[in-house]
Amino acid sequence: MTQVLDRLHHEHKQISQLLDLLDDILAGFHDGREPDYEILSELLQYMEEYSDQIHHPMEELIRERLRLAGQHQGYLDVLTRQHQALNEMTLNFRQAVEGVVNGEVQRRDQIEAYGREMVATLRAHLDLEEAEAFPLARRVLKEEDWAAIQDEVARTIDPLLSETDLQRINTIYKHLSSQTRA
Repeated sequence: MTQVLDRLHHEHKQISQLLDLLDDILAGFHDGREPDYEILSELLQYMEEYSDQIHHPMEELIRERLRLAGQHQGYLDVLTRQHQALNEMTLNFRQAVEGVVNGEVQRRDQIEAYGREMVATLRAHLDLEEAEAFPLARRVLKEEDWAAIQDEVARTIDPLLSETDLQRINTIYKHLSSQTRA
């Protein structure tokens, strides 16, 4: 009954693809190419919204169950703090990109630094969850824990929002991908 964990693992693969795309965009940006700032801002907004409304709440449910099961490994708290830091990093990057969209003068090196910091931190975060938290959850949590998590997810997360977001991100991804290959 680890549907939620399987879903999170699948989402991590999708997030990794987005991070690869952001790496390509940042490499082009570093070389002087200009991304479609409006679409890049949409991507970052999506990453914020999806993380805040769907992805991180599911992970927090698992971490809370691990804590209730007596699993107080320090990295569980690290993961929670990383979620907060990642929210701030993504916001900083998005606000810098939106500044360009709104005609504000932005330093290229600062925009790139925000982006690279967010990408590197998010990759490290995903690696920690995949290497430590998810295997621990699979080992420790019982069927009733997974059932409670699944019930809470079904009760609090709108599946239509997830489907709408998937369509939105696919369109954004295709557009930005076509720019990095051009």
